[in-house]
Amino acid sequence: MRINIEYLKKFIPVDLPVHELKELLAALGLEVAEIIQTGSGTVFDVEITPNRPDWLSHLGVAREIHARLPELPLTDSYHADPIQIPMGEGDEAVAVRIENPADCGRYSGLILKGLNPASSPEKVGELLESLGLRSINRVVDTSNLVLMSMGHPIHMFDLDRIAGKEIHVRRAVKGETLTLLDERRVELDPEDLVIADREKPLALAGIMGGLDSGVTEATTNVFVESACFDPVRVRLSARRLGIQTDASYRFERGADIQATPYALSMTLSLLQEWGAEGLQITGFTDIFPLKDLERKVVTMHRDFPSTYTGIEIPHEASQGILERLGFVVENPQAEEWRIVVPSHRVDILYKQDLVEEVIRIHGYDRLNSTIPRTVNTTLFPAKNREVRKKIRSHLNATGYSETLHYSFQSEEDNLRFALSPESHCSVTLRNPLGRDYASLRNSLIPGILGSSALNANHGALRVTLFEMGHRFLYHENKVKEEEMLTVAALGKYRPESWRNPGGEDYDYFLFQSEMNRLFKRFGLEWKLKRKELPWMKNGASFAIRWGDREAGWIGCLSPEISRLYGVTAEVMAMELDMAVFFRENGPGRFKEWNRMPSIRRDFSFFLPESVTFALIAERIEMNRPRELESFQLLDYYDGKKKNTAENPAPSLTLSFQYRDEKQTLTGEKANEIHQTLVVELIRSLDLVQR
Repeated sequence: MRINIEYLKKFIPVDLPVHELKELLAALGLEVAEIIQTGSGTVFDVEITPNRPDWLSHLGVAREIHARLPELPLTDSYHADPIQIPMGEGDEAVAVRIENPADCGRYSGLILKGLNPASSPEKVGELLESLGLRSINRVVDTSNLVLMSMGHPIHMFDLDRIAGKEIHVRRAVKGETLTLLDERRVELDPEDLVIADREKPLALAGIMGGLDSGVTEATTNVFVESACFDPVRVRLSARRLGIQTDASYRFERGADIQATPYALSMTLSLLQEWGAEGLQITGFTDIFPLKDLERKVVTMHRDFPSTYTGIEIPHEASQGILERLGFVVENPQAEEWRIVVPSHRVDILYKQDLVEEVIRIHGYDRLNSTIPRTVNTTLFPAKNREVRKKIRSHLNATGYSETLHYSFQSEEDNLRFALSPESHCSVTLRNPLGRDYASLRNSLIPGILGSSALNANHGALRVTLFEMGHRFLYHENKVKEEEMLTVAALGKYRPESWRNPGGEDYDYFLFQSEMNRLFKRFGLEWKLKRKELPWMKNGASFAIRWGDREAGWIGCLSPEISRLYGVTAEVMAMELDMAVFFRENGPGRFKEWNRMPSIRRDFSFFLPESVTFALIAERIEMNRPRELESFQLLDYYDGKKKNTAENPAPSLTLSFQYRDEKQTLTGEKANEIHQTLVVELIRSLDLVQR
């Protein structure tokens, strides 16, 4: 929306420097995106929020400035009382009939005869050009300037082309067509609202007029329409036909039902100002089926603005702000105010909306930075939020960057990462943004893979990403929503350097160790169990078990899946149910470190084909002595030499760390504990000690 500063002065005598006026509008919620210098003066290109259609005009902006600066009064220019033209004998009129009041709440119109569609004055052309419009003739320019001034669209029909001098506001009939002013021919739908005469449609209501009834250079008699159409009906038709006009942009957001006669009044004022001599005005019509509709009234305790914002706002200040914005406080002396909402404020529904208006004009800068007191007895600390912050902080410190993706993805993505036959059934959307966003995601991996490919293809040597978000699965014929943590890593774990010429690539073991540190950050223990998943690499696919259930998976993605998403490097990934962290996140407790010295002992052995390291770790846990502090794999030989009875391959070396909690552990005692554990491992797993 463009605002010409010089033209704005016709509505309010604002005389501020450009930068101060820009800051004032920003404080009111009107963000100035661009300042344009034109031959007609300085122009602000203002970004308007969808819920404020009253801002889509110079008059609407002037109201806001007046509310903030009451010393600047609103002028009466182009905002006189609605015209009242007597319908005497002999007056020609157009008969108007509204088929459904829900589609058109008010329809006002009048006839202008003896009109000369000559060029507009030069200053008017410059003004319209500064507002992004093209000057055509004084008839079209009048409707455009009314639109930019008051925000209410009007339309002019060639009176002599209206069959039977009748206007019907109705739904289209299946099979009807209409050639629009831009010469586009459209096929109408029974859900489209049209303006028709006795024989045919003349215009798409609230969107665009028809070519056959449009004003031309030969037009001398016009019928001026000023109406209020259903915003939903206008929006649906405009979207279906792919048309957006200045009129539809405003009607879609909600028009002021009381403004229709004012728009006609301004039309006449402009035409008379531009020298329309001999103009005959007749046939004023105002069909208002919703006239008896009750006014919108919101009740609010006069102390509520102070209570809700947490700062002291005097009653007189709240009342003054609301009244300058056009609200009517019927009983200002009472404790409970009855506030009548003006017709141009279609966004006001609740008392909280009124408080927003008060504090917006009073000044957001007056709000305290502390949380206001509340009487909400259900308020409790968001523990899960703290868990997310802790996870985010840990992964950021480890070198991972957080990503955020849509909760929608393609049906093909869902099929690739389905955990079970039941989860092949995707939660599909009725009105998706496109094929790639047709279903709710059942995994966060596709999104993170796409971002990984984008970063890698732009030259990033190390790509480490994570996301916390929801996935959606079918469980027992119901949609189940789960919050997941998804992590992925690829590329260089350590970059190339003079000490490490080749660098070091990410592999599964490095990735698992980083995820293990995350678990230890929360004091959690995890167990891994080999599980082949269709999107994982054989031999590097594990289920994460937490308690007696499966909580996620970790491993290396298959090269086929990685290449499908544009990644050529090996990708390590993990997806884990966040419930693991939420349920185990109790209050942290300090545990004193063990001051006693530790003793290390090693155990080297040949590994039978049927024994895995996971099985060895499980047996160590089953027979774990109290003094065993930790153990790890120290060395691995893959058995490339000939496999003989004397040299069964491969072989492992484990390192054990022993420490007593209360006294110094002697070497003899450590040997005894270690030997007992080794003997049990050899016996139960049929190991051969080296």
